Amino acid sequence: MSLVHNSFKYLISHFDHYQQNHKRAGFLFAVIKKYREDEAGRRAALFTYYGFLALFPLLLVLTSALRLFLRDNTQLKNQIIHGANTYFPVIGHDLQQNIHGLAKTGIALAIGLLLTLYGARGVADVLRSGLDHIWQVPRGRRSGFPTSLFRSLGIIIIGGLGLLLSPIVAGYALVFGHNLFFNLLSILLTLIFLFFVMIFVMKIGLSVHKPLRQIWVGAAIAAICLEILQSLGGYLVARELRNLDNLYGTFAIILGLIYWIYIQAQVLFYVFELDSVRVLRLWPRSIQHPLTNADQRAFRMYINRAKFHDIDDYNPDDQ
Repeated sequence: MSLVHNSFKYLISHFDHYQQNHKRAGFLFAVIKKYREDEAGRRAALFTYYGFLALFPLLLVLTSALRLFLRDNTQLKNQIIHGANTYFPVIGHDLQQNIHGLAKTGIALAIGLLLTLYGARGVADVLRSGLDHIWQVPRGRRSGFPTSLFRSLGIIIIGGLGLLLSPIVAGYALVFGHNLFFNLLSILLTLIFLFFVMIFVMKIGLSVHKPLRQIWVGAAIAAICLEILQSLGGYLVARELRNLDNLYGTFAIILGLIYWIYIQAQVLFYVFELDSVRVLRLWPRSIQHPLTNADQRAFRMYINRAKFHDIDDYNPDDQ
């Protein structure tokens, strides 16, 4: 038993030494460690819960708005609705059949849409809170009411609907052909669209200003990861549904949708962690003692974040 214990300690020590002395490995380990320290996995699960609850109101708002503004262009309206539902592989058709829009007009419709968006703001609140937490924003500097409400609504309208509409951007490029050039153009346009959506989400989600140079890397990686997930989504969701169908029957569709949202939530929170580790220079981190400078800096930031006034003495721009 002692031999196994000593061998395990040797492996841990060897790996710790390796990752601290190799930039890429050390950076990757620091992102994973900060993800755990920030309880980002729990936040991703909470994001999934609220995202699932917000999904149907978002589709309801989209359908109702299209009926209002494109009442004379049925083809374009149906194309947008179909494109939004293809964001959800395999199960998008079932969603489309159950979303019918609000049967109201004029002021009643506007009020109904606003109330629906207000009720769906939970997912945006979780995202904003997670961003502030990950970026070590002290509680005293976080957005309060009503600014927080407007930020959340902005994330839902631009960010949420932007993600739902991203397949439509790809579809327009394929109208002209399906050869290699137009397929690559479709992917490029989607990546650019998702990149600007993520920039907006990070900008409006954070309570403090972050210049573009500090968040563009994360936005680009998020766009690439979401595009890859979208390409593999049919396989991933279909495989998961096959596993769930034997156990849960028709309820498997709901679990498949939750599974799809959770994968994307984890990607987003890992990207947020990556940007914060990069900008705040929180690597290399240690697995065991002695602590590195990045460990000590991270601990000071955790203490400052919990306080209601800004006493953070570390500014990465000063270095």
